[in-house]
Amino acid sequence: MNSIELEIKEVKYETHDVFSTYFSKSFDYKPGQYLRLELDVDDPEGNTRPLSIASSPTEDFILISTKIRDTPFKQKLVTLKAGDKVKAMGPMGNFVLKEDAKEIVFLGGGIGITPFRDMIKYACDKRLPIKMTLIYSNKTPAEICYKDEWPLFEKQNPNLKVVNTITDDTANWNSRTGRINEAMIKEFSSADTLFYICGPPAMVTGLFELLKTMGIPISNIKIEKFAGY
Repeated sequence: MNSIELEIKEVKYETHDVFSTYFSKSFDYKPGQYLRLELDVDDPEGNTRPLSIASSPTEDFILISTKIRDTPFKQKLVTLKAGDKVKAMGPMGNFVLKEDAKEIVFLGGGIGITPFRDMIKYACDKRLPIKMTLIYSNKTPAEICYKDEWPLFEKQNPNLKVVNTITDDTANWNSRTGRINEAMIKEFSSADTLFYICGPPAMVTGLFELLKTMGIPISNIKIEKFAGY
């Protein structure tokens, strides 16, 4: 594990409560890994947070996107600007893209989308011959993160399909609705599918148990839980 100094290039809101920080690229990593970001702040929960890297190793920046909450750490994060420098440890984690997989279904919820942007962008740029489907669940259409990028990635890679499903605010939504369920999973998977699940702990646990009841081998399921960071 390495200590890294990161310089901010750009900051912006992805959605009303998801904040993105773009850093100058200064290290190598595997698609799906995370950093432990450190800020100079007095927070009862500590001054570091594990945050997934949302940018692909093929891109010339490091992207961190996180849900903004009313904590000293998160409130400090949104005050940072271009030119500021922060410390981090990493990269870390084994929730990484299996580059020789034949078929992958990514099951994502909310801010749990961040490592999937990393993996999908990497597979697109490297022209990996993996059949990929992203099933991405959010409460409202406004919460879909990286909304403008998914159609571009699909256009770049004919092996990629992005499926958004909305659970709550469905009145003005003319596509899929409801939580990710067995029928949805069966529609986009086969016996060869490798599953990646990332999102809130309850969602991850629920989908992991669902896949097991569907007869999916545990060796074909990779999980990462986001505990409110």
